[in-house]
Amino acid sequence: MLTKTRIGIGSRVRLRDQDGEAEFTIVGAEDSDVASGRISDDSPLATALIGHCPGERVHVRAPGGLRSVMILGAWSVR
Repeated sequence: MLTKTRIGIGSRVRLRDQDGEAEFTIVGAEDSDVASGRISDDSPLATALIGHCPGERVHVRAPGGLRSVMILGAWSVR
């Protein structure tokens, strides 16, 4: 079920792209740890997602090029 939670720092996010699905939490840079599923709010992916809601498609400019992700869900974990 999609909620209209806007994504921000402290959001747990579930995405789908051409490689499959992934889930992670957006945190401040000092708390980031990709291996533990915590990405920095200043990463290209988090920057593109902040302010968007589940059900939206977002385009991300990453070092590997432009990619498109569908936001499947977002939950506040603060």
